[in-house]
Amino acid sequence: SPSKSSESEAAVDSTSSSYGIQPKDIASQASGVGRKLSLTKTTGSPYLTFFCLNLNLSDCPPLGLESLKVSDDQLESSSYLSVGLGPHRGRLNIQSGLEDDDEYDGAWCAGVEDQEQWLQLNALRPTLFTGVILQGRNSIWRSVLNWVRTYEVQFSNDSSVWQPCMNGSEEAVFVGNEDLETPVLALFPEPSVAQYIRINPQTWFSNGTICLRAEVLGCPVPDPDNPHFSETESGSSDDLDFRHHNYNEMRKLMKSVNDECPNITRIYTIGKSYTGLKLYVMEISDNPGKHELGEPEFRYVAGMHGNEVLGRELLLNLMQYICREYNRGNQRVIQLVKDTRIHLLPSMNPDGYEAAYEKGSELSGWALGRYSFEGIDMNHNFPDLNNIMWDAQEMAMDKRRVSNHYIPMPEYYTSTEALVAPETRAVISWMQDIPFVLSANLHGGELVVTYPFDCTRDWIPRQDTPTADNDFFRWLATVYASANLVMANPERRICHSEDFQQHNNIINGADWHTVPGSECHVMIMKVSCQSYAHPFK
Repeated sequence: SPSKSSESEAAVDSTSSSYGIQPKDIASQASGVGRKLSLTKTTGSPYLTFFCLNLNLSDCPPLGLESLKVSDDQLESSSYLSVGLGPHRGRLNIQSGLEDDDEYDGAWCAGVEDQEQWLQLNALRPTLFTGVILQGRNSIWRSVLNWVRTYEVQFSNDSSVWQPCMNGSEEAVFVGNEDLETPVLALFPEPSVAQYIRINPQTWFSNGTICLRAEVLGCPVPDPDNPHFSETESGSSDDLDFRHHNYNEMRKLMKSVNDECPNITRIYTIGKSYTGLKLYVMEISDNPGKHELGEPEFRYVAGMHGNEVLGRELLLNLMQYICREYNRGNQRVIQLVKDTRIHLLPSMNPDGYEAAYEKGSELSGWALGRYSFEGIDMNHNFPDLNNIMWDAQEMAMDKRRVSNHYIPMPEYYTSTEALVAPETRAVISWMQDIPFVLSANLHGGELVVTYPFDCTRDWIPRQDTPTADNDFFRWLATVYASANLVMANPERRICHSEDFQQHNNIINGADWHTVPGSECHVMIMKVSCQSYAHPFK
């Protein structure tokens, strides 16, 4: 570690040595303490060789435990309670399987309860480590209460000799968790450059055991002696505004697309959120504002769960892409605009998004912003028309004569006392106004495409429950799943606990888990293992 090596010069200017805090977001907290690190080239050092590096600590992103950029092979531990609680499960926001103690449990848990236990990350290269984010153990049944209350951190360049993270002249002790799910950020008073980092729990919840999920913040250090590692990662060459957009930034982007392509775009609203934010839709067509006989109406919806953010950005990028490619004369895009009336709703739950956006990507956790302002899960908030149809079929003499479409909404649902979010009512009214022939919702938290039905008959927890158009829906799901390169990658790690690759990354929604009150006949594309993905440049 340069802070320990006499042959390295490391100067840390910190206006605060506080740690174990819960800030609004990583960037604002790191910049708020005003830290800047300068490192000079070393010669003959047993630790590192690098050139001058000037960094604000707010520039150091998550290394990728949550995003799976960090592989399972990079994680080790002193011990583990079971295979399903091994070091590979110590990832921020990882979700447990349906059964506690299976091979896909919700954290790393030490097999021994003492202060010598650790979770270790091998960053594979010299890295400026600046902080850690910690959570407790996830469990669907909440039958376990396991989290770490305080911990220490050590660094190494060879995994044999370890140096502690210091707070002045004392070894730093960081504040961890007081519940299972709230992510807690600790920024290091003295960041260090090393290849390995260990999280070493010191105290834990008295009625539980040592369990944690983590993310590590750090900046890879450029190494001119190793050309395998470049200073910057390659990104998309598309000239698109790929970053997180809050409500006002989203409106500005949509307005800029409309200004750039006024002849094929139109912005309209379908209603307002509970707090009064408008639900904006971008229409793309050769005759905006007009329903043309024989021209199919298509819609994409994103952000039903406000903290599942990638779908929002994909739809914003999609409207940018179609506009620019249309102006460039891309014949495929021109034909698409001429033959289809496209509607893009990038944020169905803007209230939830703003709550998650304010907290920040890693610190919003799994649930903050997922629900509406009123606490409603809009993925369960539509009328349950499936069971109305199935009940009618059970009573009918000729089941073929029972209608499976245009089913009236039940009276209990249309009453003013019904617990229906205004956003849900707005989407239902939208569907009644425009005869959409195909719809898809973009979600996060997994990599899979689900197709209808989402609800099982007789309230069975999970069972293949096909529609009459099952072959068509399976074909649509396969087309998307095979075209999404991340989803289709045969080498990819499973996100949480389900191996969807055995189903070619598609599954009947009800065969995964039953969801009464979802939208009928809608494809769901889950496009990211994370809910709130970090905004890498």
